[in-house]
Amino acid sequence: MAAKQIDIVISGAGAAGLSLGVLLARAGLSVAIVDPVDKKALSDDALSGRTVALMNASLNILRATGVWPALEGISNPLKVMQIIDISRAKGDPLTEPFEAADIGEEQYGFNIPNNALRAALFHAASEESNITLYLGRKLDGYNVTGSRVVATLDDGERIESALLVGADGRNSAVREIAGIGVTRKEYGQSAITCVINHSKAHNDTSTEFHRAQGPLALVPLPGNQSSIVWVNDSARSDDLIKLKKHDFEAALQAESRDILGGITLEVNPASWPLCSVQAKSITAARVALVAEAAHVMSPITAQGLNLSLRDVAGLAESIVDAARVGQDIGAQATLDGYAKRRRFDIETRAFGVDHMNRIVSNDIEAIKGLRHAGLKTLSALPPLKRFAMRVGLAPAIDEGRLARGEEL
Repeated sequence: MAAKQIDIVISGAGAAGLSLGVLLARAGLSVAIVDPVDKKALSDDALSGRTVALMNASLNILRATGVWPALEGISNPLKVMQIIDISRAKGDPLTEPFEAADIGEEQYGFNIPNNALRAALFHAASEESNITLYLGRKLDGYNVTGSRVVATLDDGERIESALLVGADGRNSAVREIAGIGVTRKEYGQSAITCVINHSKAHNDTSTEFHRAQGPLALVPLPGNQSSIVWVNDSARSDDLIKLKKHDFEAALQAESRDILGGITLEVNPASWPLCSVQAKSITAARVALVAEAAHVMSPITAQGLNLSLRDVAGLAESIVDAARVGQDIGAQATLDGYAKRRRFDIETRAFGVDHMNRIVSNDIEAIKGLRHAGLKTLSALPPLKRFAMRVGLAPAIDEGRLARGEEL
């Protein structure tokens, strides 16, 4: 059977792969999206323990896919980000709020339920006539012949395109087949996620406790609910997950210093190990990597999907710009432009998050003292604090037209 002809093949139907597919399809390119999961799993919008805090520039990228109206009502604005350092045994905790209004923003972004985000993007992809979905299928291999790349699926079907995109996660098959190596660090930590109900209002405030074992973040959802990311060494996380429901609630309430009042679980806790993974290249011949196929990092500072959506925007803009002037969208010149554009953003964010995790998750007295002093310095110097807040939003590093809210 002859290979199906298409412009771009995307391996991976997570938020990044679906976003990229919808953006490219809306620009008039034909797209195939391949993923082992089925339609039922992709359509599931039930509340899980995982949410994602997307900053305003990332929301602009998401808006370009048309899905934001379906998500806004079930998402919560992040108007204040508050750090509470409780790592020191002596003295009162140090609390420092960072208000979006101080840098002229109504909010930093919104906290969005993961399943709802993916389901909305899947619905958008399903409605696009330029997208062909290959669900319950996975990439078995590919080969490059001249100006085309032929992807072979696990049932033997072949799809020929100008470009293959790996959006297939931290264990990316595309990356492995392309022979792209990675730099990997294990943290010996695990993150527990869940959703809680609480008796006190969160007031649109995201709170992150800095603790020697790792950060504890409480991120607001609509009503008196919040999502939790609770980082500990892996052994302690395993012990916490095994607790009875009431005992887990009590442990979380104690660890969060009753900041949200009484706590009950809305979604049961789950846990996953933390690591840092960075691809040594985000391109190969006729191949581009995005999102966790290119980089994985600790959830501290909520950079993960924000960085991934900047990959999506950067690649979409590179592809569409090439297509509009009649250039080969999978040519090395196009891929080199994408890689050059994304390199500094990825490297600085990966470095920053890795070192932030090491600083926050540290019980050495000197480090704790520096962390404490750093927060006090920001409090005492408002211009420096505002600068730090703007840097944390990140789009200035790679602010293309989608991140600015302009059309692709």
